[in-house]
Amino acid sequence: MDRKFTIIDEITREYRRFNTRGTQLTVRLLPPDEIDPVSHIIASVSSLCEYALQNCDDSDMVGISIRNEVNMRVKLLELALDVKISSRQT
Repeated sequence: MDRKFTIIDEITREYRRFNTRGTQLTVRLLPPDEIDPVSHIIASVSSLCEYALQNCDDSDMVGISIRNEVNMRVKLLELALDVKISSRQT
């Protein structure tokens, strides 16, 4: 699956209290190729999830937060991905 987004920024942080490391990506969705915006959003989120899970171990935790930077009044959408389940499906 080709990426439907571009990476704007990437930040890696150490959380010593939890003995873990986290990576925060800021991405921008590419404009739709197709006329149907719903299909474009589904393909974009699927592409983002695939990218987020590509280098994960079964014990890793992955979360994705989606927000509209143009209209901040739109509610935040958060996804929690179970790496164990997701890696078995590929």
